[in-house]
Amino acid sequence: MAIRFGNRPGRGLAPSAEASPGGGFGDWWAAVAVVALAAVSIVSLAGSTEPAARPDSADTPRLLEALAPATRALGEIESAFSTLCHEPLLVGLELEPDCETGVITLHDELFSTPGGAELSAEGREYVAAAVTTWLARLRRLPAIWESLEAIEIRGHSDPRAYRNPYTTNMVGSQQRALGVLLFLVGDEGVAEEDRETLEQLVMVSGASFSRPPETCPEESRECFGEWRRVEIRPVLSESLRRGDWARTVEDVRRTSLRLRQEASAR
Repeated sequence: MAIRFGNRPGRGLAPSAEASPGGGFGDWWAAVAVVALAAVSIVSLAGSTEPAARPDSADTPRLLEALAPATRALGEIESAFSTLCHEPLLVGLELEPDCETGVITLHDELFSTPGGAELSAEGREYVAAAVTTWLARLRRLPAIWESLEAIEIRGHSDPRAYRNPYTTNMVGSQQRALGVLLFLVGDEGVAEEDRETLEQLVMVSGASFSRPPETCPEESRECFGEWRRVEIRPVLSESLRRGDWARTVEDVRRTSLRLRQEASAR
């Protein structure tokens, strides 16, 4: 298969490159750490009018130990996504996933017409190969696969329209995402195992022009080609995320309370 996207703006393969605001798992776990530190402060001050006993430096390892499960979970997810985004076939197709989120972006060049819902012949070949490889790799990455709640196919458009730009482009972006799904689960799409996976997990959405790409957010003719795209996004379990928040804060709360009690007894 010939590579046709030589002029496409590159996405860095380093895990820290071009993270979406609030979209990377690093940002999410940074928030966990903030809440955990807040929990330490609250527990240290609550329940007493006496000056809080000051823990010594020996307490630090025990607090870090309380954060260890969250740290390990973060490391496993980041490692899995980093492995995924370096998959040679996906890199060769220039459809490598984002290294922090695992999202594959299908650019406008893969479609028959600008903003259209139908993939070109070459686009169908590329997308079928990419999704087949992507799913095969996800199955071998337990940190992601075991918590995979859904696969979202999300369409995006540029803001141009004769009238009612938002609603017109909302319909167009949804149709584009649906067109990708119908191809993938159709006769010319992926194999039976992958088709069954998609039928169980996929949801289709459209964003109209509300989420321009970070690489070219300006409302200009030069950027509109990048605005028009479809993303294939792994969605991890929300219940798992909420559970990690709760477990992390509770572990730190209990550890900090125990340290406070021990410090008061000294």
